[in-house]
Amino acid sequence: MRGLKMIRLITSVKTLGLFGLSLLVVGNLLVTPMVLVRAEDGNSGSSSNKQSEEKKKAEEAILEKAKKERELKIKAAEELREKTKNERSTSRENYKKLLEDAKTAKEDKKLEKSRELVKELTEGRLEVLKKLQSGEHTKKCRPAAKTEANTAISAVIARLEKDQADAINLQTVDGVRTKIKDDIIGKNHVYIAVLPAVRGMCISDKIIGLVEGKLATIVTRLKADGLDTAKLESLLAETKTKAQSAYTAYKQVATNPGSASYKADLAAAKAALKEAKKSLSAARDEVDLLKESINDNSTSSPSP
Repeated sequence: MRGLKMIRLITSVKTLGLFGLSLLVVGNLLVTPMVLVRAEDGNSGSSSNKQSEEKKKAEEAILEKAKKERELKIKAAEELREKTKNERSTSRENYKKLLEDAKTAKEDKKLEKSRELVKELTEGRLEVLKKLQSGEHTKKCRPAAKTEANTAISAVIARLEKDQADAINLQTVDGVRTKIKDDIIGKNHVYIAVLPAVRGMCISDKIIGLVEGKLATIVTRLKADGLDTAKLESLLAETKTKAQSAYTAYKQVATNPGSASYKADLAAAKAALKEAKKSLSAARDEVDLLKESINDNSTSSPSP
C-alpha cells in the first residue's frame, strides 16, 4: 500500500509539472504579441516624432530664408535712399554755386549765368526722373501701378523740358529767375514730392497685391482646415482699404507735385500707409496663431 501511494504521488507531481509548464508556455504566447504591439507603437511614435521634427526644421528654414530676403531688400532700399540723398546733396551744392555765380556775375554775364543755373536745375531733375521711370524706384509696383507711376513721371519730365526751353529763351535775368522759382521748382518738386510719392504708390500697391494674392490663398487654405478666419479677413479688409487710401493720396501728389497742398497730402498718405502696415502686421500675427492651432491639434490628436 505504501508503495502504491508513493507511485500516485510521483505521478501527481509530474502531472502538475507538465500542467505548470503548459501554463508558462501559454502565458509566454499571450504576452509576446503584447510586447510586439508595444514595440510597434513605440516605433510608430518615434517615426511620427521624426516627421514632426523634420517638418519643423523645414518650416524654420523657410522662415529663415524669408527673413534673410527681407533683410536684403531693406538693405537695398536703404542704399537706394542714400544714393538718392547723395545725388540730391550734390545737385543742391551745384545749384548753390551757380546761384552765387549768377548773383555775383557782371551785368553782361548775369543772363548767361542764370541760364546755366536753369540747365543745372532741370538736367539734374530730369536725370533723377528718368532713373525713376526706368524702374530703379518702381520695382515694388505691379504692372498697373507702375504704368500710373510712369504716366505721372512722364508728365513731370515733359513739363520740365518745356520750362527749361522757355527759360533759356527769356531775355532778362528777372524773367529767368521768376521762371525758376514759379515753374521749374514751384511746379515740379521732384525730390520732396515726386520721389516719395512714387515710392509710396509702389509700397501701397505691393500691400494691396499681397492681400489679394498670397494672403487670400492662405485664408482659403485655413478655411479648408476648418478654422474660423473671420478676424483675419476683417484685418485684411482693413489693410487693403488703408493701403488703397495711401495709394490714392500718393498718386495725387505724384500727378500734381506743384500743388499748394502737396505737403499735407504727403503727410496724409504717409499716415494711411503706416496704418496699413500696422493692420498687415496684425493680420500676419493672426495667420501665425491659426497655423499654430493647426499644429497643436495635430500634435494632441491620438494616433489611430
